Amino acid sequence: MQINLIMKATHYDHGIEPLISKEMEMKDHSKAEDISSKLNDIAKAKGEKRTEYWVVSTEIPSLSRKLDDDIPF
Repeated sequence: MQINLIMKATHYDHGIEPLISKEMEMKDHSKAEDISSKLNDIAKAKGEKRTEYWVVSTEIPSLSRKLDDDIPF
């Protein structure tokens, strides 16, 4: 199952690593991209110059075991 995570990064000065967090998750990639873009527009409109949003897609493995796999162990 594919999942799309909308990530948020808040950047800081003086060499401090950015704070990265998961904002939300969605199944539909195009909707996730659209929401990410809107969140970036909102942050820009609010004057938040250190905040950005982006989408990370990943595959979540199934918990059910396949009986026809050819792995010998």
